Amino acid sequence: MVNREYEALLILNASGSEAELAQAVKQVEEPIRKLGGQIDKSEGWGRRRLAYRINRHLEGHYHLLRFQADPNQVEEVKRLLRLNEAVMRFLILHQANGGVPEVPALSKTHAEAAEPVRHPARV
Repeated sequence: MVNREYEALLILNASGSEAELAQAVKQVEEPIRKLGGQIDKSEGWGRRRLAYRINRHLEGHYHLLRFQADPNQVEEVKRLLRLNEAVMRFLILHQANGGVPEVPALSKTHAEAAEPVRHPARV
């Protein structure tokens, strides 16, 4: 079967050291390669505050993976991610019409503009 392009966004446990974080990323990438996949991009987005507690944690390390894999193997990758204790949450997407488009980094001015506007409470 033909490999498809996928994008995975992971929220990893950020309570450990940088070495433990690197080991967690390696534990995620290794099964993809063993199942015949190819990792195109592995990018850490850093530690960020979570919107709500996940497993008693208020912060998580976001990590983006772009990879190519056989669609039949993606379910096995998902199963392994669920079993990995370092992975708090994950989302795997693929685009049906070719590759996943490249998203440019968000500049500081755009990030400030994206903040919600607070309106005074109406009485």
